[in-house]
Amino acid sequence: MNANSMIFADAAAAPSATAAAPSAAAPAAPANATTATTQQPADAKPAPQPGLLDGLGGMVPFILIIVVMFYLMYRGQKKEQKKRQEMLESIKKDDPVITIGGIYGIVTEIKDDRFKIKIAAGTEIEVSKTAVGNVIKPGTEDAKK
Repeated sequence: MNANSMIFADAAAAPSATAAAPSAAAPAAPANATTATTQQPADAKPAPQPGLLDGLGGMVPFILIIVVMFYLMYRGQKKEQKKRQEMLESIKKDDPVITIGGIYGIVTEIKDDRFKIKIAAGTEIEVSKTAVGNVIKPGTEDAKK
């Protein structure tokens, strides 16, 4: 064998440099690699978009708490107004009362929208019915004054 045939024999046995190295321009991708865009089957439905009710779903407990709180406040206020109205309607002549201004007296006359209250001997004042703060019950600390 001569030297030229030896070179050819080695070249035939060894793979060429261009065939052995992968191309730099197009790297080979693995078979299970995902691409940037995913393809769905033609009959697949798109994912549902979150709606208005989905956002409110988390707020339902807070809204419920606020509604209950306002209901209880309203109910308590109505109960107090009813109790006060009953107290004002139950006042009769000679009942000891205290006004919202702190004046003690005895009811001497009842008119439609006001009371005449005797606060001292020979001194009477007229006050609006809403100006009466409380009726003094006999036997209480205020009744002794």
